Amino acid sequence: MTRISDLAQRYVLGVLVAAFLVGAVFGLVVLGWNVWPVQYTGGNATLADLDAAGQRTCLAMAAEAYAATGDAAAARERVGALVGAGRSQAQVIAELQKMANERTSAGDTQGAQRLQALATAVTGQVPSAVPTPGTVPATGQRESAGFPASLFRACGMIILVLVLLAGVLLLIYFLQSRTSAGGAEEAADKDHEEEGPVLAPAPATVSPPSVSQPVAPRAPAAAPAAVPAEAALGPFVATYNLGDIDFDMSFGIESAAGDFLGECGLGMAETIGGGDVQRVTAFEVWLFDKTDIRTVSVVLSSAHAHADAALRTKLASRGEIVLAQPGASFVVKTSSLKLEGKILDMAYGSGDVPAQSYFTTFSVELVPVPLLPGQK
Repeated sequence: MTRISDLAQRYVLGVLVAAFLVGAVFGLVVLGWNVWPVQYTGGNATLADLDAAGQRTCLAMAAEAYAATGDAAAARERVGALVGAGRSQAQVIAELQKMANERTSAGDTQGAQRLQALATAVTGQVPSAVPTPGTVPATGQRESAGFPASLFRACGMIILVLVLLAGVLLLIYFLQSRTSAGGAEEAADKDHEEEGPVLAPAPATVSPPSVSQPVAPRAPAAAPAAVPAEAALGPFVATYNLGDIDFDMSFGIESAAGDFLGECGLGMAETIGGGDVQRVTAFEVWLFDKTDIRTVSVVLSSAHAHADAALRTKLASRGEIVLAQPGASFVVKTSSLKLEGKILDMAYGSGDVPAQSYFTTFSVELVPVPLLPGQK
């Protein structure tokens, strides 16, 4: 079933034509001729059913025929066909006489004579049984005459349907054969492509006897030029806990070759409150560069110190003020070094001082990075 659906989708035009032919034959032969055939009415009409003008035309034609042939029997038969439907033979003869008088008045003497001769032939001898055209045959005769025609029509319909079905089946078989052949060719081509071209074996070559030649000394390969790169020289972690006295943690900065470049560290910038324990409200991260004449710092302040205008003014002399928050990052730069810092952990203490005014623990990560020439 899937195969037939694929063929139908590929050959839409052929399927539509076949469906149209089958539908036309089924609708015309099966439905139109047998199931719902056309019913004719009025098929038994005779000349007597004509109107007055039509009957006068028939009488004139009968008079012309009688004048030409002189066949009185045929003339009586033609005139007798007009008898019926409320019209008697006497009325038909009277109509002939009237037509003859009209021809005489119009000057058509010959036409009048032909009509009178027809009237004389009809009234002179009337046959006992004159068959009239259009007589309705008996029911048994009509059925016996129509039965062979219906049988032949049914046989013709069956033969036509069988021929069309055979044509459709042949069309499907032909399309399926073409598709199968095309698929086989594609598979063969694919296999051939997968196998690849067959290469002829290369002819064997005989190498000439080798002759030793002096080999020139190979120049040493030039060492690749060193590409300066920005490499980190850390990291360092400085941690403060409440109770540390005069906290100041520093780290030496050295190059990969062991050359001293400078120092960095974390120390107390400002304390708050009194007592034996130093309560730090702001820290200072500093960076010393041996090629620079100054030390650069960044102040990491508590929320209280950051909000206090007096403390901010006092701390501003040390460097840029950054509000300390967990995960906050900051940068300190000199002429040849850069210090990248990050607050790893922090916690505030409480007591007789303002809220969030001093730290109980504070931890930062410091990563020194040498700056390349031209960097700022």
